[in-house]
Amino acid sequence: MAKRGTIDFQYDEAHDLIVAIPHWNIETKEDVLLWFGQYETYMRTFNRKMDFVVVLDDFTIGPSIGPFWGEYRAKIHQLYTRFNYRVHSSNRVKLFVNTSGARYSVSTEEAATVEDAIKAIEDARARE
Repeated sequence: MAKRGTIDFQYDEAHDLIVAIPHWNIETKEDVLLWFGQYETYMRTFNRKMDFVVVLDDFTIGPSIGPFWGEYRAKIHQLYTRFNYRVHSSNRVKLFVNTSGARYSVSTEEAATVEDAIKAIEDARARE
């Protein structure tokens, strides 16, 4: 049985960004909608697009649900995010992230660590 997931959101006030740690095994459309709803509920509280880092140590996607997940991933990026990086993606997650990025023109940035992701976001802000 697939576990129903949660997402640990941490607002990093010093860097004005969110670190999201999803604990999900996405297998069904219902999983995608619940996962999306968790992001939507949290991100709406800021009333602006936010920069964020997603740590994916405990996140998986089933092979058949990836395209549907990618559509909702893109909605999160289009509605709620500005600069963002993923950390510790599995190969399958990277595949679906890159596919979603190509289909919907949203970010696919990766970093080796949360610290590297924060530095990259700060650099992107400086270039803006």
